[in-house]
Amino acid sequence: MKDYLFLFRGGDMSKLSPEEVQKHNQKWVDWVNNLSKAGKFKGGEPLEKEGKVVNGSKKIVTDGPFAESKEVVGGYLIVLAKDLKEATEIAKDCPTHEINGSTEIREIAHMM
Repeated sequence: MKDYLFLFRGGDMSKLSPEEVQKHNQKWVDWVNNLSKAGKFKGGEPLEKEGKVVNGSKKIVTDGPFAESKEVVGGYLIVLAKDLKEATEIAKDCPTHEINGSTEIREIAHMM
């Protein structure tokens, strides 16, 4: 089994009612719980909106990230899968797609 990083971008919950937001959040909890029960979940968390960016050889620090909202990384998971094909199939069930979000799937290249 290999480790895969799922990066979640975008998604728009601004048009959802408070009840719909709660329902959507429960879908996330259920999805992650199911991955955990299947032995596929290693970790992950949502990310706060504010942060800093360190850029270039001069290490210039700016507030950020300020990408378009559809490009902002909102969270991540580390998932176990036998290959990229299986990881992609797992990602298709992610609740973020219901609100027009996207999932980037990358195999983690372990250095040691």
